[in-house]
Amino acid sequence: MKVLQYTNKGSRDENQDYMSWSSLSDASSIFVVADGMGGYSFGDIAAKVVTEAVIEFAEQNIGKCTPVELLKEALIYGNDCLMLKKIALSAKQMGCVIVVLLIIGDEAYLTWLGDSRIYLFRDHTEVYRTEDHSVINQLSKINTLRAEDLEKYAAIVTKSIMGEDNIDEATIRKVRIEPGDVFILCSDGFYKDLPIKEAYGYEGSLKDVIDAYSDKMTDNYTFIKVEV
Repeated sequence: MKVLQYTNKGSRDENQDYMSWSSLSDASSIFVVADGMGGYSFGDIAAKVVTEAVIEFAEQNIGKCTPVELLKEALIYGNDCLMLKKIALSAKQMGCVIVVLLIIGDEAYLTWLGDSRIYLFRDHTEVYRTEDHSVINQLSKINTLRAEDLEKYAAIVTKSIMGEDNIDEATIRKVRIEPGDVFILCSDGFYKDLPIKEAYGYEGSLKDVIDAYSDKMTDNYTFIKVEV
């Protein structure tokens, strides 16, 4: 398995994206990208706290429950940790959207809340991507999306982690992995301004190429590329 990571603040003053991954055993790994909620307090801290909590939970509980239960409980734990951080910082609202990829042997489990995405490429072709939890996506599904809605609702998500008593129910998908599969986890700042193929074709030697987009990017842009 080969893992490549990239993050950049783009044209923003600070980077509120956070990414991390961990090898849980010889046959399992977990990958996370989180994006702090714009307009709320401490978005960078929210993304970091939740990401690290999800990975910590997975590290401590891998093999103790089913993969689906592990992901559900990891997100709940991440939400609880964010709740405690909100109290410590006396913050009224903190939150993030998140994507999580759990690989166990030849199976992948994907979960997410919000509009960050996971893409799956097979034989150099995009064969799957997660469905955004967003107002724009909901309007498009019922054929009521208008041009003026794109700007008005572009940043509004329908699911996230907010450190509140009730956590939104996350979608979980199971995918059978084939040799050569490539997963891309990315924040919305990446896919909204750049073709996802830029991440698919990324190698460490191309960092300067992706960096060069920085001034033109409207948001932080972050991705993890996992080559199986």
